[in-house]
Amino acid sequence: MKYNAKALLCSLIALPMMGSAQGEVTNVVWKSSLSLGATVKQGNTEKSLYTMNLKGDRTAPKSDWINSLYGEYGETENAAGEDEQTEGQLRGQSDYRYKFDDGEWFGGAFGEVYHDVLKEIDYRVKLGPTIGYYFINDEKAKLDVSVGINYVHEKSGAGENDFAEYRAALNYLRALSETASYYLNIEYTANVEDVDDGGGLLVTGVKSKVNSRLSLFVELRDDYDNMTPEGSDVENNDITFLAGLTYDLL
Repeated sequence: MKYNAKALLCSLIALPMMGSAQGEVTNVVWKSSLSLGATVKQGNTEKSLYTMNLKGDRTAPKSDWINSLYGEYGETENAAGEDEQTEGQLRGQSDYRYKFDDGEWFGGAFGEVYHDVLKEIDYRVKLGPTIGYYFINDEKAKLDVSVGINYVHEKSGAGENDFAEYRAALNYLRALSETASYYLNIEYTANVEDVDDGGGLLVTGVKSKVNSRLSLFVELRDDYDNMTPEGSDVENNDITFLAGLTYDLL
């Protein structure tokens, strides 16, 4: 399973770089971007760190493919005056959606690879089917919800574990003007056998274009996990404030 996790992660990294030219299907649009930011964290730490977010989306009349790779890294000086890693996270996601005849309902598959130094998670791999609905899907705004069930395999400080989880997600994007936009992404997961064992992620922010490729963004990320390592001082809720630049690759 360890090698499968690495293979899935490599695929997620490569996905945003695919499709630089349009395929045979008409009305196919590829978009990819790289965001770099500096953050101030409140919760587990109150330190500065660096973040990166690589995104690659493919939209077409019959299907959408949404991919992202988010990472953060931070160091702090310990009592001995040495730099010590205090933050380190990597989250790669891939969401394939096949649109049914009406174009509003969709079904597909969701995959994720996750690593977190602070929470002692070596890797957590998720894969499962989804079904969802587009309430809005046009050039000015998008709103969709989806639900699914994932198979999860993880290796952490507590050992290896396999389980199934419920997943629900909401995504909202709206153009505020010709140069500015607002986005909101929410997801919640819960263990099928014990729904009190759950987690969630909220990402919301505003992006404003500087020119045709470069944008400024301000973002809030709230990462929730109620199953933190026993005996640690890691808090369940981890809030990150981001500010930085986004460059459109395609």
